[in-house]
Amino acid sequence: MNDVDAVRRALARLVESGELRAEQVEPVALAVGEALREPRAGERVRWSEILAYVGGGLVLAGAAAFVSLGWDRMTEPARITVLAAVTLVLLAVAAGLGRAARSATGRTAAVQGRVAATLAALGSGTAALCAGVAVDRQEVLVAGVAGLVVAAAAYALLPTAIGLLACGGFALVALTGLMDASAGEGPGWGLAYVALGALILLASLAGLLVPRDLGLGMGAAIAIFGGQWPVLWDGGAWGYWLTALIALACLALYGRRRTWVLIVSGVAGLTLAVPEAVWDWTDGAVGGAVILVLAGAVLLAASGLGVVLHRRATRP
Repeated sequence: MNDVDAVRRALARLVESGELRAEQVEPVALAVGEALREPRAGERVRWSEILAYVGGGLVLAGAAAFVSLGWDRMTEPARITVLAAVTLVLLAVAAGLGRAARSATGRTAAVQGRVAATLAALGSGTAALCAGVAVDRQEVLVAGVAGLVVAAAAYALLPTAIGLLACGGFALVALTGLMDASAGEGPGWGLAYVALGALILLASLAGLLVPRDLGLGMGAAIAIFGGQWPVLWDGGAWGYWLTALIALACLALYGRRRTWVLIVSGVAGLTLAVPEAVWDWTDGAVGGAVILVLAGAVLLAASGLGVVLHRRATRP
């Protein structure tokens, strides 16, 4: 006796007692049977998702092992051919799963979409490698642009978290290659990174990037990295001022978008900027222990400010 038969017997007893009409038995039995089958279908989907991830990882690992073992003996056309073939396989499978996800429903569609996005992100990585190998100059710029184009196309068709991360990563690589090709090395790179982070932040606030919180966190992290660049490059004083400004902007944006990402970004930025400013103002006279204590105090103060902003934002 299966579960559906047991349900029908129970429904028949309800009909005999007058609590259920006879014509309602079959629809209710079918609905309950479908609900009983859903967990088993979820288990099958979960295993298929795991197998798809393992399959994609094995394809990429096999290609990497093949390339690493014979890279020195391979000609440049052979290298390009291998990387292009791997890219086409990954993108073709991702496209097939993405098409299936659009016609599916429920958990199956979500799983197929995640697997397709993961394979597309891997494909954007191999596409970037292929483009970088194919050129003799400005490899970083060409690789970043190629990876960004593939990742952005995949994200436009299937917006997912891993797709957004791939777009942000390749945008950073492409910008680094562009700055290296046009401006050379210098602290001015920080402003370019800040501009990229601000662009991602604004696009996330406008709802153009999803998941929105991930976009906000990625934009804030890139902007703070850009603010720290002058400090890391030549100890420029304007670096910590820029970092503090970005941190305060993140805290101010929390009033518009109530997400923990902005508070964490603001607290992290202030925790970096204030000890750096004190170290610069005292010409390094402050010891390391004092700097640690100061960083802890700033962290506590900034966290307290974040709590106050959160209470004000959530107050009716």
